[in-house]
Amino acid sequence: MDKKRLIIYPLLFIITLAVSTLGFTRWGLDGLIFPMIVTFVYFTVIFLIATAIKNNSIVDIGWGMGFVIGSWITLLTTSEPTFLSYLVVGFITFWGLRLSIRLLKRNYGKPEDFRYRQWREEWGENVVLIAFFRVFMVQGIINFIVGSVSYAIIKFNTFDFTGASQWIVYIGLFISFTGLFFEVVGDEQLRQHIQKGTRTLLQSGLWSVTRHPNYFGEIIIWIGLYIAGLVMLFSGDNPVIYYLVLILSPVIMSTVLIKISTPLLEKNMEKYDGWEDYKKRVPMIFPWSK
Repeated sequence: MDKKRLIIYPLLFIITLAVSTLGFTRWGLDGLIFPMIVTFVYFTVIFLIATAIKNNSIVDIGWGMGFVIGSWITLLTTSEPTFLSYLVVGFITFWGLRLSIRLLKRNYGKPEDFRYRQWREEWGENVVLIAFFRVFMVQGIINFIVGSVSYAIIKFNTFDFTGASQWIVYIGLFISFTGLFFEVVGDEQLRQHIQKGTRTLLQSGLWSVTRHPNYFGEIIIWIGLYIAGLVMLFSGDNPVIYYLVLILSPVIMSTVLIKISTPLLEKNMEKYDGWEDYKKRVPMIFPWSK
């Protein structure tokens, strides 16, 4: 392991620990330490399975379920959940289960994804140890930090149907449900297009306003949840600085999708006829931004 990663990995863990304990102040059921621990245990179990079957790409299938498990652990360790707590758990459960089931159907029985296969060749005899940290633990950290804004809402909100704070929640949830619409409909339109077997670019429906409606949807899901999370500040029990730190959730998700996932996917899309014209006409992520 190079010196840079020897610094980065402990730093990432410290940040994760700070988020889970509200700045190292809550180490029990009044914080998010249990969802964090369970998230790491969950990704460790996936690592053990992946090592046994020699297929590290199954971590992608387990990604969505990580949020589902984290949200339920948070709910079960929350002393006085509100209606909003249950609503967010239901939302994350639907979103996460759908994502994991979709990837399971798409990848079941297939060999290891080319990205993980390439890393396996690069890492050689050290693949097990390196993959544990660079694939599974890093994904566990990202999974928890991204999910932390939803876990914080579940545990710390004091939402009721009175006062100005309810309108902030409604706006945030509207944005999140809009994101879910883009993700679900975009994926279904792509599934139907692939099923036709035309091997052409999909340029209709939501794919006519953004080249990646599913990624756009996922980004604004977490932006919406972050906005809804403003309700936590109305109780006075949670520091403003903690809410500001939670912006890591939508920022990290947006960065991963825009800077990593999208370029990898678009490199593969270059082989299709009409790609350059489609790229010029349709914005990459955010609809109608050209």
